[in-house]
Amino acid sequence: MLYRLIYVSRARAFRSDDVASILKQSRENNAPAGVTGALCLLDGVYMQYLEGPQAAVERLYARILDDDRHQQVKLLDRGPAPARVFADWSMALLDWDERIRAVFLLHGMPHPLDLYATPSDQAAALFGALARTPGWVPL
Repeated sequence: MLYRLIYVSRARAFRSDDVASILKQSRENNAPAGVTGALCLLDGVYMQYLEGPQAAVERLYARILDDDRHQQVKLLDRGPAPARVFADWSMALLDWDERIRAVFLLHGMPHPLDLYATPSDQAAALFGALARTPGWVPL
């Protein structure tokens, strides 16, 4: 069964090498586990979409909960997924621009944008819309 999990977390006192380290780990670990996904970072808040076999996604989430780069982890959504949204990417990073901001605003995000305020019932639809929007850097 295909499974998805979406969470947000606050970055610790932000260091630019944290994102590089997270993305490097994702490339090394996700593909062999059958996990794909995407990572957004805005104003010190991560939002990540993970998809794959349920056991693999839950193991990855457990590691994230113990990772000191992530503070105040908040689960937005988890459960069965009808299809992969990010099938071609072990992980992708969102490159922010005004089109991306518009997608967030259309999905109920407050202005100014705060990923931590993402409505749980909109998280999956939001990532679906984001996946169809140019601006991703596949990794």
